[in-house]
Amino acid sequence: MFNELLKERLLDAHLEFFRKDKKKFLIHRILYAVIVAMLYAMVIMVIKMPIWLIGFPAAFFIGWKFAYLKLLSTKKNIDIKNSFLFPQFLQSFIALLPSSGNVYQTLKATLNYTPDPLDKELIKLIQKIENGNDRNAYLAFADYIGSSEAYMVMNMIYQFSEQGVEKESIQELERYIQNLQENKVDELIQHKMNASDKFGLFPILISLFLVIGFAGVIFMHYMTNVTDALNTMPK
Repeated sequence: MFNELLKERLLDAHLEFFRKDKKKFLIHRILYAVIVAMLYAMVIMVIKMPIWLIGFPAAFFIGWKFAYLKLLSTKKNIDIKNSFLFPQFLQSFIALLPSSGNVYQTLKATLNYTPDPLDKELIKLIQKIENGNDRNAYLAFADYIGSSEAYMVMNMIYQFSEQGVEKESIQELERYIQNLQENKVDELIQHKMNASDKFGLFPILISLFLVIGFAGVIFMHYMTNVTDALNTMPK
């Protein structure tokens, strides 16, 4: 993400994904940059160290990048959420397929069990199918999920819609979905473990910072006393 933050090669794609106007986004970037730069300048004036004004361009640059960083973070959170919602969506689809009769009706029934934000994209898929059962509609849904597994599964579902549903094909899809769900559960467990490790470091770092700061204050206090004592000694 850091590399993309610097180069911004996918800026247009992200703006299109969030349906953001490019001019409005530019205005937001300028506002963030000005605010951060002004806050930086105010801090420099308060501490009365004008030499640090040399960092003013860096503060402006950080503010300029902040809007895109926020966009990237939001997109990453959506992608992570969808990666876990997609297997759940598939499980609902498989469970409802025998009783719904066909792919279109099953997708409509699955909508009731699909949470946000995936439900909005599912509505788009259903609307596209109503205008014509095109493979690209299914692949567009897979593109929103953004994984190779999604492309494979949605292509299989499209085949169901065109050629009918066979028992062997459903069983194959069920096995694939089961493996996908297990992998996502393992990934979620690992993600939470990593998050716990990271959060566990914060108290240690804070404690270390406080200890070092306290030691530094004591050291400066005694050094001041020693300096004063040396200055008052007769020469």
